[in-house]
Amino acid sequence: MSYLSRYKKSDFKRLSWDEYGKTLLNLYRKIARYVKKNDIKIDAVVPILRAGAFPGTYLAYKFHVLRMLPVQYHYHFKGKKILLRQLLGLPTDISDIAPDAVFLVVEGNHCFGITAQTAIKEVKQRFPKSKILYAADHMDYSYQNVKGADAVFWGKLTNETRQLSPKEAIQKGIKNPLSDLFPWEDFEEEWTTVQGEQFKYKDVNTLEKCMVKREIEL
Repeated sequence: MSYLSRYKKSDFKRLSWDEYGKTLLNLYRKIARYVKKNDIKIDAVVPILRAGAFPGTYLAYKFHVLRMLPVQYHYHFKGKKILLRQLLGLPTDISDIAPDAVFLVVEGNHCFGITAQTAIKEVKQRFPKSKILYAADHMDYSYQNVKGADAVFWGKLTNETRQLSPKEAIQKGIKNPLSDLFPWEDFEEEWTTVQGEQFKYKDVNTLEKCMVKREIEL
């Protein structure tokens, strides 16, 4: 399986804030129905930074949840490998949270789900008896099964991994088979990433000090 699809620059379409807002509202409503039906309370929101900060903060406000426990991972392109590095883990002093707490883990654009599963695994290791709700504003149609999550929610389905043909995508209700560029995203950063190259962040050298959680061959 290739973890990098072939893209053209014309494949990217910039989302407006209004479009993105409608997707977040759709995501919130799905989670709200589930929470009400199952009579559960979300104890903490775990946004996966950077992109998960946007939907994570939105959902924390919508569900009136004060506690947020951000985690951060980043794909580091090094030679012919992709290294998923952990920049930020769960805080060490969260003993006040109940062992059977309900966590809402939130991602931005979910493609293969590797980062999400890594984050969920970390939460489960600290809280084995917890319940994990997983939400992503955008989710690839072919990778909706997320290991470790008790329930999965999405705001909009995509075909980012190109596992579906354009015809299949349209048949499954994915109206725009292109790649959404979020309102805050930098095109050059995204384009460099999908080419399998390391973007020159101002602090890219700090990645070498971060723990490798997953190693993928290009």
